[in-house]
Amino acid sequence: MSKRARGARRLASLLTTESGTYVRIYYDRQIRRYRVVWAKGPEVAQMFTYARDFRSEVPDVDISTLLWDRASK
Repeated sequence: MSKRARGARRLASLLTTESGTYVRIYYDRQIRRYRVVWAKGPEVAQMFTYARDFRSEVPDVDISTLLWDRASK
């Protein structure tokens, strides 16, 4: 597993704990980017703010390139 993949998993765990909702981050091969997916809980802007706060803990993940995908159901 690459450093970036490990960082993505770590970030998902941190976001899950911080937001109180299950967060999954996976590499979407069709768009060649990591996608952050969750349902319920915080809006995209708030989740991005949480991620920004964790940048130092996941230095191999470029927060600005993630695709933020909150399910509406």
